[in-house]
Formats: sequence, structure tokens, C-alpha cells
Amino acid sequence: MQIKNIHEKLMESIQQMLIDTKVNLPYYGNFNLFITFHERKDIDTCGVNMTAKGMQFYYSSEFLDRMTQKEVNFITLHEDFHLLWNHPKRTITGQYDHKLSNIAQDMIINHIIWEDIPNNYVEIPKDPNGRNMALFVPKEYTGKLIFEELYEWLRDEKEKHDKKKQQNKCKSCNGSGQKQEQGQKGQQGQGQQPGDGQGGQGQGQQQGGQGQSQGQGQGGNQPQDGHNHGDSGEPCPDCQGSGQQGGSGKPEYGPFGKNPKNEKETIDTWTMDQIFDNLDNNNGQYMDVHMTDEIPEEMRESMVKDAMDRLQARGLQAGNVEQTLNKLRKQRKDYLKHIKRSVSNMIFGTKKQKTITKPNRRQVSGLKGNRKIKTKINCILDTSGSMGGTFERVLSYIYRNDIEVNLIEADTEVKWVQQVKSKRKLESIPIKGLGGTVLQPAINYVAENFNEFNTLVLTDGYCDSLDLSRIKGNVLLISIGTEVPISRTNGKVKQIKVDLDDK
Repeated sequence: MQIKNIHEKLMESIQQMLIDTKVNLPYYGNFNLFITFHERKDIDTCGVNMTAKGMQFYYSSEFLDRMTQKEVNFITLHEDFHLLWNHPKRTITGQYDHKLSNIAQDMIINHIIWEDIPNNYVEIPKDPNGRNMALFVPKEYTGKLIFEELYEWLRDEKEKHDKKKQQNKCKSCNGSGQKQEQGQKGQQGQGQQPGDGQGGQGQGQQQGGQGQSQGQGQGGNQPQDGHNHGDSGEPCPDCQGSGQQGGSGKPEYGPFGKNPKNEKETIDTWTMDQIFDNLDNNNGQYMDVHMTDEIPEEMRESMVKDAMDRLQARGLQAGNVEQTLNKLRKQRKDYLKHIKRSVSNMIFGTKKQKTITKPNRRQVSGLKGNRKIKTKINCILDTSGSMGGTFERVLSYIYRNDIEVNLIEADTEVKWVQQVKSKRKLESIPIKGLGGTVLQPAINYVAENFNEFNTLVLTDGYCDSLDLSRIKGNVLLISIGTEVPISRTNGKVKQIKVDLDDK
């Protein structure tokens, strides 16, 4: 038990969890007994990480002092859920941008808290201006509450945001933050005329053909769109280089979050434009600090699982708690292991030869082992339009350095056949198809030219009904979205369908 000498609001939060049996909050209260709490002067909010000594919770007393008790309850659960979250490797390694990962992780956690924890216990924390500090899943997002899926959506939205921002640089300053002076034009007439806002404080004169006109500048370097531009050469602070206030013309904060309890209602949160614009300033961290673990992922998961197993053994993990934990630890279905096993068993390395370089697996003296020899496979690649954008991912499932591939590209006909012996060769092959999908010509080509090898077919499944009876070897079909129709089989066919939601 590690909750001695901690902030009184954290203590109150844990005590409330321990005694509230109506919604199984005791599970989270007891989970906090496995955590060590520390006050730290070098952070402004709260944060958690894992060290060799276990789970650590860090907090700023000044920050907690500003929060109501129900807001502290929300924050405590938020940090608990970070520890219970089982995606650390995917969110801190180079596979994902850590700033967008922070945002996606927080959005999912806050969404789950607001959905599963009674509102009489938690309240969304507010900043000093009364705005929600917690990020929520955007109302525009229609995918599943899965980290990978939300992350990919955020990544695509950021690319659109950056592209639009680049295209719509403020025309008054061309993204430089400084008003560009226009050339002088002669004007006829005398007397004063309203200035166009290009001058600084004071009067600007223009020479006319027959007289003189005077323009009164309003403010310092103020462009036609009304936004002030600085003199430092940086993008103008109001339009952020887009020519419009807030980047998209809509307010930075408002009803932009998805409400998990009522789809017709929204939750106040920051716009995605504002979140993306602020990424470099806060690293995607709003309500808390995302801290790096000091131990390997395997040790981290072992510590968390040990605490979970103890709580489950005490009967605390039941009902809605289990549902919440499944949401936190839910992952996209991983077909990779299944595909690798099937490809290895059916397609790769079925031939072996005696070798003196590899010992017998049972370590019996005098006996030598076997090793799989380099072999060839046939790979029919469906490059139809509906398959475009997916075949690179599917190819990565089956590539092996010690395998030679007769790669056959086909859509309505066989486009070309190449022997691929290296990954570099595979990456350099241009894709020439992207038409309709009729795969039977490719199947016939294999039967006539490469029938001594096993065959792998990669397709989206939207193709003609295949006659595989002439193929002598094993056939493994990997399809995306729908199963491949088969009219005749050779009795050695296996099919794996990867769901569109999980690919």
C-alpha cells in the first residue's frame, strides 16, 4: 500500500473508489494500492510511468489544488487507465508518431471514462478559462474505438490539414508574418481619402498626376483581412498562415467532441485544426504528461498483469469492469501470425536436406540435423483497382529473404512474370495492372509453367470463380474483405479472409 503522504484530493479519490460498490469502482481503488505516488515540482499536471520499482504516479500539488474533487477523480482514473493500457510498444516506438499517439490514446481513454464511469463521480477537468482540458474522440470520426484505427484517421486528417494550410497561406503576408507593401499608384484629385490599411501609424502620401492624396493608416502593419502581422518574419499569429482566423474559419473550441452516452449531443473540446497547429508546442499533451517507461515492455506488461490477476482472484474484476478493461486493452485482430504460420506450413520450406552445420534437435551425439533448403513459390498478385493501396501490406506478410518468388501480376490478364530473389528487387518492381479482376488466366499460367511449386494468391476477393483443379501443389488464398469464389479445387486449398475492419 503506497498511498501515504499524498495529496489529500488523491487520497479522497482513492477512498471513494474503495467504498463505492455500486459500479465496481473498488477495482480501480485497489489497483491504486499497487501504485507509488510522488509530488514533483518539474511537472505542471500529472503523469505515470513504469520503473523497476513498479507503477509510479507523479503530480503537481498546485495543479490538483485548482481542480474540484470530481475533476481529480477523473484525472486519477485517466492515469490508472494509462497504466492499464497495453499499447506501450506501439505508441512509443518509431512505428507511430508519438505526438499523434498521445492524442489518440487520450481521446480513447477519456471517451471510455465518460462512457463507463458514473457522472456523479467524475467531472471533465477545466482549465483556468473554463474550457475542457480532456480531449475526446472527434464527432467526425466514424470508426471503431481502436487505437490503430483512430491513429490512422488522425494521421490522414493531419496530412489534409497541413496540405490545406500550405495551400492557403495568408495572401496578405504570404506566410511571412509581415505585410507586403504594394506599389504606388498615381491618383487624381485632392484632399484626404480613407487609407487602405497598409501604412503604419501616421499619414501615408501618394503622388497623383494633378494633386496629392493622403491616406490614414490604421494600426501597425494591418492587412486587408483585418489580422495583425508581426515584424519578426514568423507566420501571422491570428491566421496561422492560412489567411483565416483559427485556420479553418471556425472557432478553436466548441462542440466538436463525440458524446459516448448520447450520439445526438456533443462534448466541448478543441477543434482538430487547433490540436494539429499546437502539436509542436505541447507534443499532443493536454491534461497530463506522457512519460516514458524505464523498463522493457515485457516487464511492464508483467507487472500490470500481476496486479490485474491479483484483483481478479479477489473477485473485483467482474461485470462492467471487465467490459471497460476490454475496451482499454482491445486491439485490432492480428492476422499476421496466422498468415505466417499458414504460409510457412503450406508454401515455404517443405524440402529438407541433411546438414553438418546444424546439430540434431535432440542433441544426440553422432546424428546430424536437417535444414530447409532455398525454395521457390508462385505468387499471383491481384493488382485490380479495388486492390490498389493494399497489396504492399499483403506482400509484407509473405516476404522471406531465403525464398525465391515467381511473381505473377494479373488483373484481367497476366501482365508480367518476374523472378524475385531479394527484397530490393521486390521493392523496385513497378505495378502495371489496376484494371478489372479476372484471375483464371494467371491460374492457368501457373498450371502450364510453374506447376512444381506451391502457389500463393493475394487478392481482394472480388474476382471470377476460380478453377484450381489443374494446380498440383498447395494453394493459399489471402483475400481482403470477401472470400474468393472457387468452382473446382485440387483438395489442397486453404483460404484466409482478412476483414476490412481489421486489415
